[in-house]
Amino acid sequence: MEQNRLWIDLKRFPWLPFFIAIAIWVAIAGANFYYQSQGGYTGTGILFPISVIYPNQFLWSGFIFAFLFFVSGVVAFRYVHQLNGFLLVLIAVLLVLLGNLSQGNFDIAFLQPFYLKGRQYYTDALNITDGSIWLRDFSKNLEHYQMHTRTHPPFVTLLHYWILNISGIETLAIIFFAIGSLSFPLFYKVLVYLGFEDLRRKWTLLLFAVIPSVNIYLLVSIDALVLTSTLIFLLGFTRIFHQHKMDVVAFLLITSGLILTNLLTFSGLFLFAFLGCVSLYFMMKRQWSFVWLSLMSAIVFILTFIVIYAITGYNQLETFLLASHSENPDGFRLFHQPLVYLMTRLEDIGEIFLFLSFGFLAVLFSKKEGTEVFEDKNNTILFFSAVSALSAMLLTGAYGTGETARACLFMVPYFLILLKTIDAGQFRVLFFLCLFQTFGMQMIGNFYW
Repeated sequence: MEQNRLWIDLKRFPWLPFFIAIAIWVAIAGANFYYQSQGGYTGTGILFPISVIYPNQFLWSGFIFAFLFFVSGVVAFRYVHQLNGFLLVLIAVLLVLLGNLSQGNFDIAFLQPFYLKGRQYYTDALNITDGSIWLRDFSKNLEHYQMHTRTHPPFVTLLHYWILNISGIETLAIIFFAIGSLSFPLFYKVLVYLGFEDLRRKWTLLLFAVIPSVNIYLLVSIDALVLTSTLIFLLGFTRIFHQHKMDVVAFLLITSGLILTNLLTFSGLFLFAFLGCVSLYFMMKRQWSFVWLSLMSAIVFILTFIVIYAITGYNQLETFLLASHSENPDGFRLFHQPLVYLMTRLEDIGEIFLFLSFGFLAVLFSKKEGTEVFEDKNNTILFFSAVSALSAMLLTGAYGTGETARACLFMVPYFLILLKTIDAGQFRVLFFLCLFQTFGMQMIGNFYW
């Protein structure tokens, strides 16, 4: 019976868009590689659209962990209906842990992303002697810092510094992983508010844990912390949809998510653009509650950074402008490097898609019965608001160096909420395709910058 159902599910899966997606990737990657081999410059990596990848050395320990990751994913999906929320979150954390230990060992998975290449926030954090003075003078010394420190708010590096003052790099890695792992219970609650039925909710959380971008980058990257803070923001929105009204808790969730995200990354501007898109939609419906919500959140945000400036002397706006100039010193790239502008936009979109998995793309772009992803009104509003906000950022030339699978990790929940109404058989095949792709990606390469 089980084998018959699997065979039916495989036959019904939208394989045509699956293979078309692979073919498009191979064609663009091949053309990009050929053009660069002939001396051309596109501003992208040679393994388009992957911005950063370093080949793994084969270690038996890594293979064993990868095998355990794959088997754990299969078993967890098979028996997920028997799990309560707490055990489900623990298994999701375990899947991320096993996936990353496929690199070989604790040092490679947890520690080397901080120290190995010598150009991370960690490197600058080690040189801080007085955090308050360093913060006050951050803008003045911006060009002397590592690339990632230059293009992010200083609180990311200060967070490294504060933790390292308490303990060593091992504690830093564990704390980052712990904060990133909070995204699992937060996303689970988001799914509850969006009305996912129990089994679909559990399936979606497991998929969240094994999708390539989350499984690869949740462990110790700053973007895992950003994922958690943006999910706090999203939780506030979905609470409003669930209750059909705004309350103090929803406002606090949205505002705190907005502030925390912008303390960590300038990509936090995405949340302002998202607020604008949602507000515009409801303005067209002559519903003003989200407009007032957006205005109040913006006012609290501005006041927060005014207070930070008054206390510390740090100016967020000045730093943002300097960081933007540092990343694009010649101005808007479309005007002076149109090919590079176009190719890096394709790279940014392509990397997000690749790390969502080909299986997910097949469902997203399929027209087959059972793969309808835009059936739920609230989920569709959230999805298109997020896509519109990110598109506006990409049009301005943001993410010129790619790495969007990591830097736009916050987009993954907006894609996954579309799976609420797809056929159960399609979901099962999607999950195993995604699990297999992540297994392969974790085995062949290290994707940290």
